[in-house]
Amino acid sequence: MGRENKTGEPAADSQEDLLARWSRRKLDARRADPDAPGNEPAVVAVPAPPAVEPERELTDADMPPIETLGENSDFSPFLSPGVSDDLRQQALRKLFSQADFNITDGLNDYDEDFTQFAGLGKVITHEMKRLLQRELEKERTRSTAATEDATDNSNTEETLPEEDPEDTAL
Repeated sequence: MGRENKTGEPAADSQEDLLARWSRRKLDARRADPDAPGNEPAVVAVPAPPAVEPERELTDADMPPIETLGENSDFSPFLSPGVSDDLRQQALRKLFSQADFNITDGLNDYDEDFTQFAGLGKVITHEMKRLLQRELEKERTRSTAATEDATDNSNTEETLPEEDPEDTAL
């Protein structure tokens, strides 16, 4: 069960009474102490920004050579709208080729070079032995079938009697 209500206080009004009492006490405290923090007037004067000369747009001629850029170089000027896309791309390529940006997390499945692998050496697995026996058995059956066919062909060839050319003339 939840909290039981005090006698004489309805549950819905107790929440409203609490908030009303809190608000009234806060307003009373502000009126009593005008120098307290948080009693500033609602409208605050915003100082005018100082007159700043507009920055000129950077171009390719203002950029340092790409070869001089290093780890601690500032690459932000290359993102200026006046810089050509080719120069911006070269600078970003230089930035992202640094060691800080070339860290792999090791969770990629295909990071490794699977074209180079260690050979099995003299290890022959059970499956390899079974496949080798199968192939040898097939080869034996082929060779025995071939020898049987060769012997059958030599036995089945009949020698036909030669016909006389005189008999064919009739």
